Amino acid sequence: MKLVVMAGAGNTFAVLDARAQPLPADLPALARRLCASAWEGKPATLDGVLVVQGGDEGSACRMVIYNADGSRPEACGNGLRCVAKFAREHGWCDSDRFRVDTDAGAREVELVRDGGAIVGATARMGAPRRVERKVALATSKGRKQATLVDMGNPHAVLFVADERKAPVHELGRELEYHPRFPNRTNVEFATLRDGRIHLRVWERGVGETLACGTGACATAVAAVVESRARAPIEIEVRGGRLKVDWDGAGDVILAGPCENLWSGDVILAEGER
Repeated sequence: MKLVVMAGAGNTFAVLDARAQPLPADLPALARRLCASAWEGKPATLDGVLVVQGGDEGSACRMVIYNADGSRPEACGNGLRCVAKFAREHGWCDSDRFRVDTDAGAREVELVRDGGAIVGATARMGAPRRVERKVALATSKGRKQATLVDMGNPHAVLFVADERKAPVHELGRELEYHPRFPNRTNVEFATLRDGRIHLRVWERGVGETLACGTGACATAVAAVVESRARAPIEIEVRGGRLKVDWDGAGDVILAGPCENLWSGDVILAEGER
């Protein structure tokens, strides 16, 4: 199986071209196997699998996402930038500005170049579908106040005194499966420091990740509606830096890097897990 390993601000993905090769019918199982198995070129952690398929009329392609546990999230901002770079470099489109279909809707992207090389992208992530402020959540560590933001996928944003000391693994896992979220949720731990937001993310179906594009968008939205910051906002994640702009009503705009890490053939044993 041919694939490309790509990264967006620390999020790593195996990208598969559905047009270039037949793929197994059980893609969730394939994602679990790729993320759990060891193979040449695999990074220390692999957050998920991105499948590039044919898109609707007017779109260059469709992005389908599978998390490391095989679940299928609706949106992924860092993955979207990776797919945009992949699509341009693999002949899915002939322009640096195009549309990618996702389970959360069509997304307009524009590639960023440095000396001719694609080094990043800007994506219109759509307007927040729902924002709920000051939601009290009962946890084993007491009641926590969160702002809930639906960016096509769910987020619970917690502003904390210092994200470096936050109990991300314990509280993130607990809130992911909180009764308030029947379909689970992503959880953000955010701190305003040095003129930017420093962010750690517990990602639904993955665990703590080095970055989360939709999480950065949700956090920026929460900061704006709570009057904690003004857009555009720099978001420092563990894997790099993202920039989010939002006018308070329209599309959230996400900008950040994307890069190729490795490409090649991977052979997994039939019974491997």
